[in-house]
Amino acid sequence: MNKFTEQNKATAKQDTQANNGTAGVADAAAKTNQMTKAVAADKAKIAAGTQKPAEAAKKDAFNGKWHSQIQAAKSNWSKISESELLKSGGVETNLVDLVQQRYSLSQDVASKQVKSFIDKCHC
Repeated sequence: MNKFTEQNKATAKQDTQANNGTAGVADAAAKTNQMTKAVAADKAKIAAGTQKPAEAAKKDAFNGKWHSQIQAAKSNWSKISESELLKSGGVETNLVDLVQQRYSLSQDVASKQVKSFIDKCHC
């Protein structure tokens, strides 16, 4: 018996139990509650600005100009190697993490430095 057959049988058993009234109402309520919490969490992230808007997504890859900005980034943050900068791909969150780790800065300070660098690059 393959994996899909086992899953189909399990689903059929659950459907039968639900039709017979033996499926737990608590299970259905728990699933609904989980989905409600997930939706609320997503809305909170959007409201807090932790999910990237389209404009920030464009800046992540420096509009395809990241390789030309590596030397500028290297001179700005000498404790970060060129290979690490290349590996970051110019993604803002990756750069923030690198700056934060190498310079022992808070997330906020590192983020401000990276945003300032991006703005200076006019990307």
